[in-house]
Amino acid sequence: MKDGARLLLFLAIVVPACSSAGPVGGNSGSPILPVPGDYAIVRLEADSDLLNPTITTSAASNYILVGALGFMISEQLLHYDPRTGKPTEPGIAMSYPEISQDHRVYTFSIRDGVRWHDGHLFSAEDVLFTLKAAMVPSVDAGAFRSSFASLASVEITGRNQIRFRMAEPYWLNDAALASDIVPVPKHVYDPQRILDHYTFEQIRDPKAVNDPVLKKFGEDFNNNPANRAPVGTGPYKFEKWQTGQEIVVRRNEDYWGQRPHLEKIIYKIIPDSTTALAALKSGEIDFIPRLLPLQFQEQTSGPAFQEHFVKATYQIPQLAYIGWNEARPYFADKRVRQALTMLIDRATVIETVRRGMGSMAASPFVPASPDFNPMITPLPYDPKHAAVLMDEAGWIDHNGNGIRDKDGVEFKFEILAASSNTAAVALLPILQDEFGKAGISVTARRLDAAVFQSTLRDQRADAAIDGWVSSLVFDPYQLFHSSSARNRGSNYYNFRNPTADHIMEQARVEFDAEKRKQLYWRFQDIFHDEQPYTLLYYPENAAAYHKRLQNVQFLHVRPGYDITQWWVSTFGGGL
Repeated sequence: MKDGARLLLFLAIVVPACSSAGPVGGNSGSPILPVPGDYAIVRLEADSDLLNPTITTSAASNYILVGALGFMISEQLLHYDPRTGKPTEPGIAMSYPEISQDHRVYTFSIRDGVRWHDGHLFSAEDVLFTLKAAMVPSVDAGAFRSSFASLASVEITGRNQIRFRMAEPYWLNDAALASDIVPVPKHVYDPQRILDHYTFEQIRDPKAVNDPVLKKFGEDFNNNPANRAPVGTGPYKFEKWQTGQEIVVRRNEDYWGQRPHLEKIIYKIIPDSTTALAALKSGEIDFIPRLLPLQFQEQTSGPAFQEHFVKATYQIPQLAYIGWNEARPYFADKRVRQALTMLIDRATVIETVRRGMGSMAASPFVPASPDFNPMITPLPYDPKHAAVLMDEAGWIDHNGNGIRDKDGVEFKFEILAASSNTAAVALLPILQDEFGKAGISVTARRLDAAVFQSTLRDQRADAAIDGWVSSLVFDPYQLFHSSSARNRGSNYYNFRNPTADHIMEQARVEFDAEKRKQLYWRFQDIFHDEQPYTLLYYPENAAAYHKRLQNVQFLHVRPGYDITQWWVSTFGGGL
């Protein structure tokens, strides 16, 4: 369900909205009490790929399937506690797992009486089946398998009790098991009980690749009709999906837990930001989770807008950066990478590109992370010192043509960005101008998002403008360990540092939070010195919604909001 290159454990903490149009929820003068029923129409920026939590890699699908706190159509084993930001709340598992002293064995007790949306009883068998299915080589669950590469065995040990045995200890094993396992119904995906004839270990065996029965199972799993009409256990049931238009879910009246207030959620798929804002103003939708800075500041103001809508800002663990491929001769020397960062006036970039909606980034850990190192100061904008560093590294304009060179290689490179990256449109000309003044020739190219991602994974980019949404509790191993620079791993820019590798390896098996923090502080010091990325900014997000929606709160986790807590005021209309 998650990008396998990045273990994104979505730890949520509720934060108040910073509203420019009155109290969150608005509607002063009327009693604001939870009212069951009614609906909300929410903008999605892109359509889903599939609605199967085991094989989807789509952010839109994740939002619809498990929401912000781990339950929507489907459910994680445990839900997130919005007060602490940890997956510790009872879900379809009764409580936090029992953990062995060596941090290798985790035992969950599965809740009795939970039913799938089609009426079948849910049990530990469904959890075991989901893990088995995900490990079948022909199932499109490569991301899931990557996240659980160290999972050695899974077994049902008692009535609705399931035990996971890991090959090695890891400080995030418990959180990964609690939040990344989202069961799918065995009776829907394996009505002939094919996987009953295989143990988990047999499916993990390399020989399974050549098993024709498993191959056929995987093909059927990938193409099951339930991938477009999911059957879950969560507080909302799937109702319909009109490709490219909308996805509709309806409240599950038989939900085992607390039922949400809204009877129906309509996710309206509107890729274009201008079209989305027009739809909000005309009443076609109720909620836009992400406005462009220009829209927030100039196109959503005035008495008419404020009478009907609320604006808010919020932050999730997110950053924008430029990655430098250290396999290229231009970027092999850290002095050059430091110089490139000093050539970018990031304060001005934030003011122009983001219209002030963001803060300068100093670390791959976001400031709200418990492991963020506050002692790091971003490198300054200093073109003169940047020139000195490049001279020291041997990049000098030897022939007087205005372009620096070294060993016969001119400092010319291409920088890529995804076509969907709206900030890159304004940023690319700034980079070309600043680098050009310093004797560096830069060409720019924007690619379709899928092509862009594939190009990065194949390490075919010289440099790229990109970003990520992570978590407050963050393990940098999969992004920055040298082992992740091989086999299309997520170390796209070939950062290789033996000391950093050793620190990340130590941190993975350090269960004392304070000692682990000190290790991550050392890693951040090395990262700052090496500058494998030029960290640009931590974005501030902006949202707008109709005042008919009540109790809209924002979270430090994508998508940044929890629909299950919303309701509509009594004058909000009906279905």
